[in-house]
Amino acid sequence: MSQRCKLTSDESFVNQIICSEAYVDDPGFPQKDLAASLASKVFYYLEEYEEALRLALEAGEKFDLNERSQYVETLVHKCIDKYIEKRVAIVDRKEEGIQIDPKMEGVITKMFDRCYQDH
Repeated sequence: MSQRCKLTSDESFVNQIICSEAYVDDPGFPQKDLAASLASKVFYYLEEYEEALRLALEAGEKFDLNERSQYVETLVHKCIDKYIEKRVAIVDRKEEGIQIDPKMEGVITKMFDRCYQDH
């Protein structure tokens, strides 16, 4: 964990929450999924949707796609848009070495499954 996120009692609550993002990359932290979920929600409310999506994907099962909330729906839409953008770039060969995160593909698959179950 970085030096800047060694928290003291006099730091603001918001700074402490934002520092939870540092725990996601800390190999010794046992609840990375929880830290990623918390940080994702903070970035979502700060309207930093790209970062919120990245962290939501890191949150694993803590990012509950069955939750019908504005947070989940917004990030799922962002994920679908990003997935389409990457697939089009791959097909059109706009860039070399474009890869789609397997976690992103998992969200797409789960959303198709949810659509099939709903109908």
